Amino acid sequence: MEKCVVTGATGHIGNVLVRELLARGKKVRALVLPNEDLTPIANLDVEIVYGDVTDREFLFSFFEKDDMVYHLAGLIDIVDVPYEKIYNVNVNGTKNVVDACIKNGVKRLVYTSSVHIIEPEKDKVLLEPTTFDDKNLVGNYAKTKAIATKYVTEKAKSGEIDAVVVYPSGVIGPNDYKISELGQVILDYMNEKLIAYVKGGYNFVDVRDVVNGIILAAEKGKSGEGYILSGRYVTLKEMLSILNKKLKRKKLPYKIALWFIKMMVPLANLYYRTLHKKPVFTAYSLYTLNVNANFGNEKAKQELGYTTRPVEDTLFDTVDWFRENKPELVKKNKTEKTQKNK
Repeated sequence: MEKCVVTGATGHIGNVLVRELLARGKKVRALVLPNEDLTPIANLDVEIVYGDVTDREFLFSFFEKDDMVYHLAGLIDIVDVPYEKIYNVNVNGTKNVVDACIKNGVKRLVYTSSVHIIEPEKDKVLLEPTTFDDKNLVGNYAKTKAIATKYVTEKAKSGEIDAVVVYPSGVIGPNDYKISELGQVILDYMNEKLIAYVKGGYNFVDVRDVVNGIILAAEKGKSGEGYILSGRYVTLKEMLSILNKKLKRKKLPYKIALWFIKMMVPLANLYYRTLHKKPVFTAYSLYTLNVNANFGNEKAKQELGYTTRPVEDTLFDTVDWFRENKPELVKKNKTEKTQKNK
C-alpha cells in the first residue's frame, strides 16, 4: 500500500485529495496545524499528525523513506496578512518540506503552486513558467509562491529530489468546508446577498479535476516539470447566469462600474471582517478578474491525460453541496418556505 503524506489536508484541495487517495486504496497521513478544525477530514480513515511546515526540525523527523508527498499547505493574502507571515509559510515552509524530503529519501514530491505566479501578458495563451521572477508579480501570495516554486524546481532539476509542480487556476467545487473566496461569492448569490457584479472573469476549474490532475502528476509527471491544471474562462455574468438556472431565477444583479466597487473595497472588507467572513471582492481579486487568464492546459492533457468537466456541472454540484452540508448558511428560497408553511 503506497504511503501518502498530505500537507494542508483540511484545505479545499487538500480534503478532496485525501478523499480521493483513500478511495484509491492509499494509506494517508494528514499534516494539520495544532488546534485546527478537522471537520473537512472528519471520520475518514486517515492518520492525523499535528505539526507545522515552518517547524524545520519536526519535518525532518516526520517524513519517511518512500513517502509520496503532496505539499499543499500555504497562506493566501486576502486582507491584513503580514508579508513576513506569508513568506514564512509559503517560502520557508516549502523549503523545509523540500529539504526534509531530500534528507529522508521520499519517493516523490508534488508541489501545488498557482497560476498566479505566471505574468498575465496580454493577448496570448499563458503556459507553464520557465523562469520564476517575482518582481513583476502583483500580491504577496503570487510573489511568495513564485519564490517557493523556483526552489522546488531547482532542486528537482539538479537531481536532488524527484519533484513535480502543478499550477491550478481558480478552484471551485464541492467540499468547500472553509468557504473559499469563490465559495463565498456562490453562497452570497444563493442567499440573494450579492446584489451587483462587475465586468471581468477568470479561468475556473473544478476542485475534483485539480485533484485528479495532482494524482496524475504524481503518477506520470516528469521530475522538474510543471503542469497547468486549468478549466476554462468564465465571466462573472456567465457564472451568475448558470447559477440562475440552478436556482430557478430569471434576473441578474445590477452591473456596476469597476471604479465604484474599487472605491467601496475598504468598507466591504470591514463589513466582512465584522461578520468573520471572507470578503467577496478585494483589490487583488478585482485586479485578477480583469487581466489575461487564458491559461493553457495542453501540456497536462497530453503528458498526464488530464481532463476537465463542464463548469455548469461544477456550479450545480457546489450549490447542492452547500445545501446538504452547510444548511445553516443557506437561506431557504421562497418555494421552500411555502412548502414548509403548508
